[in-house]
Amino acid sequence: MFTIHLRLLADFFEVLGKSEIAGNLWMKIVAKDPSPLYLTAAGTFCFNNNNLEGAERLFKAALTNDPKLYQAHFNMGFLKQKMLLHSCAIDYFSTAITLQKKCDVAFFGRAISHLANQSYNRAIADLKKTIILQPYGPHAYYHLCHTYSKLKKFKECLVLINQVKGFEPQIAHQLKRELNL
Repeated sequence: MFTIHLRLLADFFEVLGKSEIAGNLWMKIVAKDPSPLYLTAAGTFCFNNNNLEGAERLFKAALTNDPKLYQAHFNMGFLKQKMLLHSCAIDYFSTAITLQKKCDVAFFGRAISHLANQSYNRAIADLKKTIILQPYGPHAYYHLCHTYSKLKKFKECLVLINQVKGFEPQIAHQLKRELNL
């Protein structure tokens, strides 16, 4: 019962944009109930509040308790990405994808790390998969268009811009402006 009240209170503060207070409440929750999902939630708040060491500790604890918790894997991937450890991040994202084939955020995260490593073809494949799983998410289109531009595939850029124009016209205009198309 105590945990439920703390979760409601943490949700309330999160909605108010008080991430630090919500994170502190999640730390109290995991002290009482260190379930893998709660550890992952608390780790996410640590990550969002720029406490990377705390986030890593909590994600590792979640994975120790449940190595098949894909949420902890993709969150660890984003943590490693933020630490600029892109090869390590790719491994965590890949594990999340193996565990949950439709985890669009893991495909997207892995694509961003592939881009950082200049593995453009791998990034393109992951961005395309992200678009299949999340067809109205403009971020994958944006990064895919920029990647095509780096590879001088301007026809592909224009096709993507026309697709994006249907649901995010401001992103389409931004891409045209940024890429001089």
